[in-house]
Amino acid sequence: MVGRQNPSRWRARWQAFVHPVDEEKQALLRARWDSLPDELRTPNQLSGRHLTHCGFTTGASYCSFHCTHCYLPKNANHVPMPSLAQMKEQIDANRRFQGPGGGLQITGGDVADAYWRSGRQDELVEIVRYAVEAGLVPMLMTHGQTLIEHPEFLEKLMVAGGLRQVAVHIDMTQAGRRNFPIQRVRNEADLHPVRESFTRLAFDLRARTGLPLELAHNCTVTERNLEFVPDVVRWFLADSRRTRIWRILSFQPEADTGRTIFSKHPATPATVWKKICEGMGLPLDGSAYIGGHPECNQGASLLVERRRGGYLPLLPDDDKTKRLFADILATVGAISTVTTEEDAGASLLPYRAAGAFARHPKLALRSGMRVLALVASGRIPWPFLRAIATGRAHTVNIGTHNFMDAKRVAAAANDPMTKSRLDACVFKGAVKNRATGEWEAVPMCAMNQNRWGELYEERLRNAGEIPLPESEIA
Repeated sequence: MVGRQNPSRWRARWQAFVHPVDEEKQALLRARWDSLPDELRTPNQLSGRHLTHCGFTTGASYCSFHCTHCYLPKNANHVPMPSLAQMKEQIDANRRFQGPGGGLQITGGDVADAYWRSGRQDELVEIVRYAVEAGLVPMLMTHGQTLIEHPEFLEKLMVAGGLRQVAVHIDMTQAGRRNFPIQRVRNEADLHPVRESFTRLAFDLRARTGLPLELAHNCTVTERNLEFVPDVVRWFLADSRRTRIWRILSFQPEADTGRTIFSKHPATPATVWKKICEGMGLPLDGSAYIGGHPECNQGASLLVERRRGGYLPLLPDDDKTKRLFADILATVGAISTVTTEEDAGASLLPYRAAGAFARHPKLALRSGMRVLALVASGRIPWPFLRAIATGRAHTVNIGTHNFMDAKRVAAAANDPMTKSRLDACVFKGAVKNRATGEWEAVPMCAMNQNRWGELYEERLRNAGEIPLPESEIA
């Protein structure tokens, strides 16, 4: 059966090679680059070259958990769910802001929880399917309890909806996970069985459906679990099969917003990154590339060699490699690196990259020569080069995403640094302005500061929207 699909598969590969960069996306990227302050147009800046921003939906706000660090207002569970038409309108607006291939987080509260408990599972499948058909890459944001208890729901989201990415939030701040009561969870290692359950589920669904599925791991870091961050990183990196599934490890220092019970001695981005490096065993500065403002994100991409499980930084930190990376970003950075795009279960990325470099042979030659020099010097061991050549290597992204306190965002007009961070934000969702009726790309920190509350007030006044059953929101 696979052989009979070859003509269409090769057509898709040829189109990826011939048209590696979408013109609409390139125009949006240019506009985004022009909008950045001069000081943020750095050689290692991703915004405006590789991405516009990651979008999000303001979907169902219900969640069955009662976590100590929740950024939503206290009335979130009593707010009616948006209609399907309203969700599609949001998706369309996000698509206009991002262009094709943009990431879209399907979020609000825990949307999987909300749609399952309200008996509207097919509606969430349709939301995901609509986002895929619009040309976006949806990622379902969830604590995952509903999906682990009802794997058939996740399977339907994959098969009928086209879902390929799920972000699962797992950490010690969560109250409500079955068999893991918050008062009994003493360290993050106590939650490794939860992480392992999702790993097995993803592999099972991959095998059963023949479809790609990738997970992202979100973890809020507080003074209570800061010391355990290295243990979490080590757990993932100890088995290369885990990082084949979990492609993003995001650690988020707590922010004083929403209904968060803020720590007396809160974890800072610098201390969290130090703990991440301890877990990796690599003293990286986390600035090989930046997305938006450097105060908002810090991270690194690791190249993992599957056979032996070794890993190393994807981008060596020598000056020649940094300059080459900057030139690649400026020249062919607009190509889509979506790895879950389907070509009979495989990614079109290699064909798109080959097409992009074919248009810039000097850059391709420089890149090849630099790789050979790094191999000859031992910076890239031969097993890694062999793994790349044989398709037995993958990447995993590890970093911090630093939300701002609500009071700081409220005072942005008098704080140039805060205003700069909001202006350069790469995590923005389409939200309709109540006064003008126009759609705006709103940073998540602004949502956390006051826009969630405004949005919820509007939904509570709108009798046309459908709430969750009373038995579920009590």
